[in-house]
Amino acid sequence: MTSYKLVPKSEIDKRIQTLQGLLREKGIEAALWIQKTDIYYLTGTLQRSYLFVPAKGDPIHLIKKDFKRGRVESGIGTILHIRSIKQIPQTIRRVYGRMPHTLGIEADVLPVKVWQRLESLFNASQLVDVSPLLLAQRSVKSPYEINVMAQAGRVGKAVYAYGREILKEGMTEIAFAGKMMARAFEMGHEGLLRMRAMNDESYCWHILSGENGGMVSYINAPMGGRGLSPAFPVGASMKPILRHEPVMVDFGICLQGYQIDETRMFCIGEMPKRYRDLYRSVVAIHHAILDAARPGMTGQALFEIGLGQAQKEGVSEFYLGPPGNKVSFVGHGIGLEINDPPFIASMDTTPLREGMTFALEPKLVVEGEAAIGIEDTVVVTHDGIRYLTPLRQTLFHAVS
Repeated sequence: MTSYKLVPKSEIDKRIQTLQGLLREKGIEAALWIQKTDIYYLTGTLQRSYLFVPAKGDPIHLIKKDFKRGRVESGIGTILHIRSIKQIPQTIRRVYGRMPHTLGIEADVLPVKVWQRLESLFNASQLVDVSPLLLAQRSVKSPYEINVMAQAGRVGKAVYAYGREILKEGMTEIAFAGKMMARAFEMGHEGLLRMRAMNDESYCWHILSGENGGMVSYINAPMGGRGLSPAFPVGASMKPILRHEPVMVDFGICLQGYQIDETRMFCIGEMPKRYRDLYRSVVAIHHAILDAARPGMTGQALFEIGLGQAQKEGVSEFYLGPPGNKVSFVGHGIGLEINDPPFIASMDTTPLREGMTFALEPKLVVEGEAAIGIEDTVVVTHDGIRYLTPLRQTLFHAVS
């Protein structure tokens, strides 16, 4: 169980100090943070605000709404109330003493209109993109962050155990998802899985049974599922779950902003031998990749190991999607956003570092029939990985 806890000020202080060191390395005088997830990471509050971080000196937290809550939650020393973005330059000039020559902003997520507004407000400053700096910093988790994610993993374990107890023949995918969601909420799950991308959304209830598992959709994933309508054509649907068919449950948990992602296979009664064999193959791929994961390995190298193991298992046709719809990744970094770096992907040459966290999710898709997969969230240690999702890797047969 969790309660309303503030991010420790010592944690915020370390993050600011690390960021300021990165700004100095790049010769960037200051940065202005606007995106809410970045604001939360650097301040400890998600209240509507802006954060000015100079490479040297004290940061300035400018809170618009709600100032009273933000002042309590923020770990920043200088906190001021503003009513409009137009007040930012004059406030910086008054407190910092001057306007910065170079000002970093989050170019990967800011709309063009916001960029243009900032150009107008800071017309004497050169705007540069600092998103990669903070994303690289966020990719390596502190012991505090890893502990929160481990707590989320324990909640996930309990929710999956509950799912095994309640799954019944004829229950719709979305009803099953709703019951699992209700149990997760009781244990402190925050519901929302944040994602740093345009036109992409993340959700908890990716529950696909039988032929729905073999259905692709618009999302960047091996399979999509039918969903509930053309307005939400992905994930759990109104399809009844039938006896003996594979049921893929991809269910994420979020506590205090931090997420874990995991997938397990369910079945009511005995799963047909063909799908049990595919499950054994996908677990073998999973272990082959994780056994090789350690500091210095790249996502690209691990991705290639997965391809090789899939070929050895004789499942290349189904691996990472059906022919013509395969994805080029088998894992993604995770933390405050479900698509943090690093990526276990064909083009990612970033070396793994101790403290990085990622979700590995090899999936097999038999188009029109089923999806078979597994997923665990892990943290990179000095000599390998440690699971943050303690749920056993087995087929879950419904109690009923």
